Amino acid sequence: MHGYYFRNMRIILLNLLFIAVTLPCFAQNLQGWLIYFGNTKIKESKFSIHQEIQLRDYKIVGDHHQTLVRVGAQYQLKPYLVTTLGYGFIYTESFGEPNNPFVEHRIYQEALFNHSMGKAKFRHRLRLEERFIQNQEFRGRFRYCLFADIPLTDKGFAKHGAYIAVYDELFLNIADDANITVFDRNRAYAGIGYKFRDNLGVQLGYMFQNVGVQQGTNNVLLSFHHNLKIK
Repeated sequence: MHGYYFRNMRIILLNLLFIAVTLPCFAQNLQGWLIYFGNTKIKESKFSIHQEIQLRDYKIVGDHHQTLVRVGAQYQLKPYLVTTLGYGFIYTESFGEPNNPFVEHRIYQEALFNHSMGKAKFRHRLRLEERFIQNQEFRGRFRYCLFADIPLTDKGFAKHGAYIAVYDELFLNIADDANITVFDRNRAYAGIGYKFRDNLGVQLGYMFQNVGVQQGTNNVLLSFHHNLKIK
């Protein structure tokens, strides 16, 4: 039992060491994201609540970029399909000084398909957003994300399990303004995950974000993933 535990921990520590060593080699000006993803299932029904908060920084920490709060009502249509209707509040500041803050109110609709291939788990997320940005014209946005989680240990995605998490997400603008290009951004992510409990896990990873014609950004993400249930 102890040998199995230490073997799992060795795999996790080696992956974390790999991330820590390789990031500085190709990622100058790292930005930090601290994220909480929560899901609260309502009794034995098909309904649940998504809750999320993200704190984003222009540096690892020390220069606030964005705070995002998102909540959504979810319904499981099929064992492999969950739909969501939700709302997001986003507070954004400029790099350095002055902060020039502005807010965005966002309504979104989402469909999440999931399936397995061997021991790996895959999710396809389709999301449509209606964006109300302070002092800007209304616009929409379409997003598609492919997630893949690959277990590293025999525990899989259960308590004390470790896994690799990767995803790629494409953002496309929907707007009448000719100055707004269709392509908004793309995010590519790879990280290592660990489950403290069956319903609580953590991920540490790296994300490259390509925003329009701007120079891409390098981001370190620390995220917590928590499933709850109202009895």
